[in-house]
Amino acid sequence: SWQRTLQQNYGVDLTLWGDRIDLSADYYIKTSKDVLTAVTLPPSLGFSSYMDNLGEVENRGWELNLKVAILKNQKNSLYWSVNGSAIHNKNKLLKISNALRAYNETQDELTATGEQKDGVNRPRVRYMEGASMNSIWVNQSLGIDPATGDEIFLDMNGNKVNKWDSKNYKPWGSSDPKIYGTVGTMFMYKGWELNAYLYYKYGGYIYNQTLVDKVENVNPNENGDRRILYDRWNEPGDVAKFKKVSDVSVTNPTSRFVEKENYIQLQALSVSYDFRSAKLKEWGIQRLKISAIGNDIFTS
Repeated sequence: SWQRTLQQNYGVDLTLWGDRIDLSADYYIKTSKDVLTAVTLPPSLGFSSYMDNLGEVENRGWELNLKVAILKNQKNSLYWSVNGSAIHNKNKLLKISNALRAYNETQDELTATGEQKDGVNRPRVRYMEGASMNSIWVNQSLGIDPATGDEIFLDMNGNKVNKWDSKNYKPWGSSDPKIYGTVGTMFMYKGWELNAYLYYKYGGYIYNQTLVDKVENVNPNENGDRRILYDRWNEPGDVAKFKKVSDVSVTNPTSRFVEKENYIQLQALSVSYDFRSAKLKEWGIQRLKISAIGNDIFTS
């Protein structure tokens, strides 16, 4: 059926000190019913996903935007401003459909052998009321046993086990950040202009599938990441992050590879000069501007 959405929004916009400060703040509650979502399927079924109604989802959060003109002098063609934003959104499943309840039950019936047969060693999506849609579902790991080189897990009853099981899937963090936004600046002086744009993200998590595939799910006898030799368990007493080299079984979703995703990225930087000479028109040139632009400069 069609998706239906009820949205509440409360906000304020302020302009102060002769347009030098612009501030906007918003708080919202967005409730969507019969949300359409793509349900992923094992590759063995012949197609990757199908569309279904998820149920009822709530997004609740706030957004702040601020722009400050620090220098503003028209006589000297001088202008400098900074701007920034901060956004927080909390996603929660209020109710799931019967179709997705059946999907969850199907996923829970899969064993570790079944996961490997399907060729899927990535975190499988689960839908649980009260949890985020973007939860990362894994088995809780206690790390690699220094004595044996095997991974130790906690099952749903809190017992230590040495075997991965899809029945022990649990949400372990979410890809939803606690806060994210942008920071930017613009500086102009006579013909010069500088623009910089930063993006930041804090408080979210990510499953490091690249690390799984390049260090553990590879043949140690072939060319690969050097951590295969130096950072994997080799003998009793080794304190290692990665399982023993002789273990060539597929590494299924485990909390060992759930990592914080906090970063800041300089997404755009540009410097330009606008030639404003009367001689340009004498030469038949209406306007001449030279710019240097860079994108995705760095990520830290």
